[in-house]
Amino acid sequence: MGFEDAHTELKGADELDIVYSGLEEIMCNAVKENWQFAVKRNLTFRDACFVNAINKVYNSYKETGIMI
Repeated sequence: MGFEDAHTELKGADELDIVYSGLEEIMCNAVKENWQFAVKRNLTFRDACFVNAINKVYNSYKETGIMI
């Protein structure tokens, strides 16, 4: 009754699984953000990604006090 093989060891996530999980979350959020930006601005997905990336670099420079 119960488990057939009582000697089976359960193994948790290894380091690579954790890295892939974090990467998947970051990529899903980035795609969602860029897709919403594309729809909002009526842009292609590629153009939305490009504009969004430039805005992020600009904001990062602005926050650190580096102005071009």
